[in-house]
Amino acid sequence: MSNQHNSGKSRLQTMLLAAIAGLLAVDVGHRFIGSDSVGATTDSDMLQVAYQPEVEGGLANPLRQRQQMIDQLKSVDRRLSSIESQLKGKLRVEVLNFPQPKADGKD
Repeated sequence: MSNQHNSGKSRLQTMLLAAIAGLLAVDVGHRFIGSDSVGATTDSDMLQVAYQPEVEGGLANPLRQRQQMIDQLKSVDRRLSSIESQLKGKLRVEVLNFPQPKADGKD
């Protein structure tokens, strides 16, 4: 009696797996055979960029943006190198406003 219960369960699992395999076959067939049709979309057609700021003259130029970022990084690198070289040498500190020492209460 337990064999009948398991065989029904097994039959259901087999049918579900066959249905999944069939749907996968249809999907694969649609991707390869259907891509030759006139109205088919490709991955490049579906590509969307999440954020593209608009510039007054139209879309932003990514090449120009990258070049500006590189230039800014070079500027930061030069400034850091300058600060580092100053810190390696002797530092002269002048105190211009030094508060007067407070008198002890023991006068």
